[in-house]
Amino acid sequence: MALVYWISYSFVIPLGLVTVSEEKMNRRDFVKVLGAGVIGLIVGGAAGYVAGKSGAKTKTVTKTVGGGASVTTVTKTVAGGAKIPGKPLKIGYMYFMSGPFGTYGKMASAALEIARDEINSMGGILGRKIVFTSKDEADRQHVIDNIVKMVQNEGAEILIGIDSSGDSLKLIKTIEQELQVPLIVTHAATPKLTECAKRKYIFRIDMYEEPIDLAAAKLVAENYPDAKRVASIGPDYAYGWDSWAVFSKKLKELMPGVELLEPMYVKLGTSDYTSYIDKMISMKPDIVFSSLWGGDAATFFKQAVAKGLFSSIKAYINPMLGATDTLKAIGNSNVPSKGADIWGSGRYWFLYPPHNVYTLNKRFVEKFKAKTGEPPPYVAGTSYTALYAVKYAIERAFVNTGKWPDVDEFVKAMEGLTVPGPMGPVYIRPEDHQGMYYVYWGKLVRGDTKGFDFPILDKLLIYDFGEIFPPPLTTLVKCS
Repeated sequence: MALVYWISYSFVIPLGLVTVSEEKMNRRDFVKVLGAGVIGLIVGGAAGYVAGKSGAKTKTVTKTVGGGASVTTVTKTVAGGAKIPGKPLKIGYMYFMSGPFGTYGKMASAALEIARDEINSMGGILGRKIVFTSKDEADRQHVIDNIVKMVQNEGAEILIGIDSSGDSLKLIKTIEQELQVPLIVTHAATPKLTECAKRKYIFRIDMYEEPIDLAAAKLVAENYPDAKRVASIGPDYAYGWDSWAVFSKKLKELMPGVELLEPMYVKLGTSDYTSYIDKMISMKPDIVFSSLWGGDAATFFKQAVAKGLFSSIKAYINPMLGATDTLKAIGNSNVPSKGADIWGSGRYWFLYPPHNVYTLNKRFVEKFKAKTGEPPPYVAGTSYTALYAVKYAIERAFVNTGKWPDVDEFVKAMEGLTVPGPMGPVYIRPEDHQGMYYVYWGKLVRGDTKGFDFPILDKLLIYDFGEIFPPPLTTLVKCS
């Protein structure tokens, strides 16, 4: 495997692929995963990455680090004084807050509140406290209208969120041409959002589907080289179509002799999968790839167990299985004790990076559990990180300009920013505004053997983004 490097400012970090088991991973292992320069990167991110370019206006920047890499304060004085708006910084967010996917919005908003309270307790962003306004994405007919209302009627200066890939694509014209305000996407995963064209005002902090699906193809090729037939089931919209397109194209490249069976697509909220499972069993696949998510993923899984699907295949691969709400719905008792290997991934896993070596994740998990009684799902980790990206970008722009940034200055500061999040450092690639960090895949095991009342992912495979992420503005899906 080629050794690749992540070059960001003065940090050069060697990256590689390793396999880890959570309870066995120590500090040395983690350094091996993230590279020798990561502590400096976290410190730089926690300081807002405010190191201005040479020749900027006279200013003084003092960084004080205490306790750990993620505990950093920044003080700034700018010659001639700085003009900072006196009113609070209003940020609008939109998620599914009701209906069958309402858990996602509730968990995301809880994480945003944690980040807001942390930032406000330190004086806000350059003295401006954060306040929120929000809308329910479940109001599907008014997604665009509600985004416009948050900005034009309620004064939101920055937007965060969006669960649905389809909604994120519908909003492109409104954000880019009409509103021209920054939108930081934290959940929607279609490659078309960032990779089919560079957006000026849209950023995505979360892992999009393509790197996860590419890693899934590598997982199958490396672990099941004798697999002959691969089946698929996914939701009947952009995410399901694109996820299978990426996985199947890459798998065919890695395993030319594999037979890709006709994919099955189902409506969101389907309650009875028995006919699909029966058809799948009759197709006699070795591997089943499923992009079902949320309650749909749990419903399918339990019915598949009852129908014996996992005893007839080698592996079940689901890019969205690493979601705590889905795993709670599945339950420990439904994890098969034998049969197929069951693999899951996601955009953040609350046990990785390991708590004993990455205190930011440990602290976030503790705070989230104290607030909600639950461990954080991936949308919580990405939402929390998005709000800190806002903070660090504004601070970075302030150091460069000596004033509160306008929209264009904020955009420029976001490009190339590194943000320390619960999932590890997230690098926002300038060319496509896509957040980049490590991809994981883990095996599903009963969590009660490790102190959890729901199944968990263990024995993680960690793929570095230098190897897995496609080059900027390239994708295996059709952009038209």
